[in-house]
Amino acid sequence: MDKRDLAAAIEKRLPFAEQLFDALERRTKDGEGVTRAAYSPEDQLGIELIAAAAHDLGLDVEHDFAGNVYATLPGADRNAPAVLSGSHLDSVPKGGNYDGAAGAVAALTVLAALVDLGVTPARDIRCVGLRGEESVWYGIAYIGSRLATGSLDGAEIDRLVRGDTGMSLADHMAALGMDTAALRSGTAPSVTAANTAAFLELHIEQGPILIDRAKPVAIPTVIRGNMRFPYARCLGAYAHSAAVPRENRQDAVLATVELVRALDDFWQDLEAEGNPDTVFTVGKLFTDAEEHAMTKVPGECRFTINFGGTSKDVLDRARARTETLVAEIGARRNVRFELGECVGSDPTPIDDGLRSHLHQTATALDIPAHDMPTVGHDASIFARAGIPAAMVLVRNQHGSHNADEAMEMDDFGLGVQVMGGAMLDIANR
Repeated sequence: MDKRDLAAAIEKRLPFAEQLFDALERRTKDGEGVTRAAYSPEDQLGIELIAAAAHDLGLDVEHDFAGNVYATLPGADRNAPAVLSGSHLDSVPKGGNYDGAAGAVAALTVLAALVDLGVTPARDIRCVGLRGEESVWYGIAYIGSRLATGSLDGAEIDRLVRGDTGMSLADHMAALGMDTAALRSGTAPSVTAANTAAFLELHIEQGPILIDRAKPVAIPTVIRGNMRFPYARCLGAYAHSAAVPRENRQDAVLATVELVRALDDFWQDLEAEGNPDTVFTVGKLFTDAEEHAMTKVPGECRFTINFGGTSKDVLDRARARTETLVAEIGARRNVRFELGECVGSDPTPIDDGLRSHLHQTATALDIPAHDMPTVGHDASIFARAGIPAAMVLVRNQHGSHNADEAMEMDDFGLGVQVMGGAMLDIANR
């Protein structure tokens, strides 16, 4: 089949995609944004919406024990490893409607177009709607894809606790009618390198690069890894702000601010060395609301540290530099830093063969595509499970993780065309 025939069928199906987006937003709206907490009734609505649309298309629909939903267009050889595509349906609190959901809707739109054309691929092509990608809910990311690939022990569902409810993941799963006993008993992974030939994920770009370069899509070169301290704190001593001189203070805030400034300087040094893909963020920085006051020297400050980058060596250096600085600043300011558990992931390479398919499709369709690294996504979990993985990013105004995500449907359509053409090529190769 000519790629332009599939592209035209995808373009005709954009109203179908827009209706799915509208229904997701309408049913999970939370003020200005949307909130689809992982393994919540709102998240479940997203899963059910994908499942219902897939049923209407005549696709095979099934769920795994992790609550992920799969829609399959059967291929000529049902035993051949399938081509899988999709993304997550949960969001951050009061976030945008496209972060994650665009990938699931994109995959289903490709299948809808193939159904319209009466295509039977050589092997199965599957859409997946995943759960729990956002780390804000249970302290770790990619829960659905990790459970699907077996890289997260099912017993962890009892240990993971949702921050805003205090209930375990197992409790929330059970409330949705899921079989938590099966997960605890070690059910077999639903997605493996034996049954899946490739994973392709469309996602909105979550920064300004495509806007700045006036290009509608990007084909990522690598998925950034990260080094994070999500529960760091600095402990000093509360004291009267007007009575204690500098040499006697144990000011947790000033010590933390000094650490943040020093890490920002380290970030600039990395950029000067030629590491432009490194990023540094302090997403949380706060004192104890029950203890702090304008007239008290702060005795405690809690904060987070988050370095991201495309080089494991750089991430290792960031951790070492952080640990050195907290020792130096702590001794000089007479405070104690407790960084807590260090979590994160190594950078994940994108499969060169899949990237080639995506570039060939973009070139054949005259769609300008930019090469760039991207941030962590479910694709990294499938890649680590031995499944070749690649991504397509779609231009998105106003960034992400906020209510102002503003992906244009024309850009979405171009991204889906690039991904869909590659999916069919891979399925038929």
